Amino acid sequence: MIVVENLTKQYENTTAVNNVSIEVKEGENLVLLGTSGSGKTTTLRMINRLIEPTSAEVFINGKSIFTQPAEILRRGIGYVLQHTGLFPHYTVAENIALVPHLLQWQKKLVKKRTVALMEKLQLPPGKYLDAYPDQLSGGQQQRVGLARALAADPPILLMDEPFGALDPITRSGIRKEFRALDDLNKKTVILVTHDVQEAFELGDRICLMDDGKIVQQGTPADLLFHPVNGFVKHFLSEQRLLVALFELTERREQ
Repeated sequence: MIVVENLTKQYENTTAVNNVSIEVKEGENLVLLGTSGSGKTTTLRMINRLIEPTSAEVFINGKSIFTQPAEILRRGIGYVLQHTGLFPHYTVAENIALVPHLLQWQKKLVKKRTVALMEKLQLPPGKYLDAYPDQLSGGQQQRVGLARALAADPPILLMDEPFGALDPITRSGIRKEFRALDDLNKKTVILVTHDVQEAFELGDRICLMDDGKIVQQGTPADLLFHPVNGFVKHFLSEQRLLVALFELTERREQ
């Protein structure tokens, strides 16, 4: 589905991402995990060309992403930001409908899709359809951001610290809603986070990054039980990953 080869981004004398290669299968949830400055967000943004790489080969379904204008590429990829990026002068409905309108969907279809997503994300349309972002809580704004990314039903969803600005209780609740959302079935998701528990809950595979490079990639169990070096072992132990693993195991057994 997504193949990234030798992805590199240099800024003057700094290399933000250094020769990163990953492959994401169709329907897979891949998490880019790491501390601030590890290169994970820059990597994500280069996949939909919000940042142009210094050098790379990136393919989606076998087609290079560089063969079409960046704005056209982005219309087929959902993108969720940590701080939602909602337009404050647009209503909830207008924010959600941005990409369908760009794709020239019929108005009736746009409204039907908007209402359906709001209902699934616990945003009653009768109350919030014509509301503005500043009338919503942080959790509600994040739900609108997710609805906007899903509105045109893109096959790929990129998520940059999507729950990072929320308080722990709201964050946990929205993660549960995210896992249960049927609109995510069969979508290919790349999610950036610094939160190990979040990575374990949401990722089929994890790429642990440091200093612009992938240190190790594999399933959560691979990283936990077979760390490739001391950095991986230290990073995971600092984050109390055993607790996260136990919670993940219990969830998958339910």
